[in-house]
Amino acid sequence: MAEAQEQSGGQVCHWHPERETRLSCGRCGKSICTDCMGRHPVGVRCKECASPTPLPTYRVSPDYVARGLGAAAAAGLGGAIVLSVLARFFGNGFLFLFLMVGFGYVVGEVVSAAVNRRRGRPYQYVAAAGALVATAPVLLPLLLFGSFGLFGLLGVGVAVWVAQARLAP
Repeated sequence: MAEAQEQSGGQVCHWHPERETRLSCGRCGKSICTDCMGRHPVGVRCKECASPTPLPTYRVSPDYVARGLGAAAAAGLGGAIVLSVLARFFGNGFLFLFLMVGFGYVVGEVVSAAVNRRRGRPYQYVAAAGALVATAPVLLPLLLFGSFGLFGLLGVGVAVWVAQARLAP
């Protein structure tokens, strides 16, 4: 390859020795042609150096899922106790929807803090499950006794949606 560089008087691509180039990788310094270059947030990289590594925010690990499940269970049980008391005062009216938005946000935030602010589908499912546990005092009477309360059912859906949206990628 050094002979090809001397004959042409310029640099040649590391992977295509028949192509002259003036580009080089910003990380490793290899000469690259336009077919081998990859655009990177910090400049031009070769195809080996341009492969992106996933951000730690979006990595899913079993340890963090377990931590999230524990936090969701604690937030859900604590929320169920508080919600059972507050539901007597607010009933299943329009103001109840705002209460459910707050519950969903709190559950999502607790799970987010437990998983070190990571994001991803498994964490969303964990937060949604925690919100379902928190809204059990509303959901169980609706399912068991058939007392269909539109605001109650809508409130449960809103709480679950807000909790999972808090951890969306």
